[in-house]
Amino acid sequence: MNKFGIIIFIIGTLFSGAFVFSNIQLTNTYVQTFGIITEDSTYSEQFDGIYICRADIVVEYNVGSPSQTYTAETFATMESSNSCVELIENYYPVGSEIEVYYNSESLEDYSFQFPDTQNSASLYSCCAFIFALIALGGLIMTFTLGSNSKVATKTGGLSGRSGAGQSSGRGHTGGLSGRNEQTSKHAGVQSISDPDFTGPHNGKFLSGHTRHGNRKFSTFQEAKEYCLADPEAGGITMEGPNHFTIRRENNLLNSSSGEVSWVKKVEYKTYIAGSYAQSNSTPPSQNRRLESRERNYDSLIQRFGLRNVPPGQVREKVMAAGIMTPAMANKFFANRFVIETLGLQHVSPQPKPASTVMETPETNFWSTTESSISPSSGVQEKCGHIGCSRTVTSFDFRCFDCRKRFCDEHRGATFQCAGCA
Repeated sequence: MNKFGIIIFIIGTLFSGAFVFSNIQLTNTYVQTFGIITEDSTYSEQFDGIYICRADIVVEYNVGSPSQTYTAETFATMESSNSCVELIENYYPVGSEIEVYYNSESLEDYSFQFPDTQNSASLYSCCAFIFALIALGGLIMTFTLGSNSKVATKTGGLSGRSGAGQSSGRGHTGGLSGRNEQTSKHAGVQSISDPDFTGPHNGKFLSGHTRHGNRKFSTFQEAKEYCLADPEAGGITMEGPNHFTIRRENNLLNSSSGEVSWVKKVEYKTYIAGSYAQSNSTPPSQNRRLESRERNYDSLIQRFGLRNVPPGQVREKVMAAGIMTPAMANKFFANRFVIETLGLQHVSPQPKPASTVMETPETNFWSTTESSISPSSGVQEKCGHIGCSRTVTSFDFRCFDCRKRFCDEHRGATFQCAGCA
């Protein structure tokens, strides 16, 4: 037998069988059920010439025996010349039903429209037929061309084993699409869940600029600590292996490269059945946008790591860093934003050293000083002019050359006496 014909026959058979198997998997029956829109769904609006409203919908559906709950995610958008966030929220209200189609062989595989598999099935059938013809040609070559070597090729009874893998497609509906993407680079990370975050959201990317100077965190736990301590952070996105970033916004966008995102849970003030409900436990100062000076103070708080420091030790930690003078530290701790953020209502500013405090001068200080200075207070001696016996003091004229002192009558015209001039 010809060994090349055997190789062609094996390859053609394997590929033909793989396409037949894929065609069978593709044509599995999708079953319709109804899911419930959960409270994890979010609604947002932005204005870019027109109002663009978006609903990020989270749906739960129960299938299987025994019944199990599965989660499906999708989104819907709406454009209008007027504000439309209430309209899209009323169109997809929490608690309403929505159609979901799930694969009877893979219950977590879902779509929000019945999958159109006709074109793909035709393509798989065509490919299976072509490779079947190639396998048949290889079989004919094996028995007609004969062996090209004296030693027969052992095929082991054509018992070579090949592992068949499955790949499940995800439904796409354009504006209303369910996605459940997985990538090998995020294996083991998609299962991470945390009570402070919603997610993981697979195949989703958080919008907005990164926080903390585009810093890349190597672990989810490290990124989580910084994200929870940052009032302006919206969540965490894993962009690659050991590459977590903290994003400013909490809007989820579809990702073609398969990122995984976690959205930080933030409760808002809501109106329920005509009554006002305050569900926000975060101080109002942390929910609003920080001003430029407050952003600078917030940056210093993060740089020093002061958020978890007891109020009685914050000043010692700042002064130990050697960046601020006592005056700068007093100004820093007197700021209202710093006081509210670190809870320093009971921390008093550091007093100035006693050596720097100036006492109030005594009354008539200069008059008292002037009166204490008199010509007689200097050292007295005789005038240096021969024959003059007048007394002079250290305040009278002194010759630069002979260093003698002279009275006003015999003083020199310049810095020299008459005798030295």
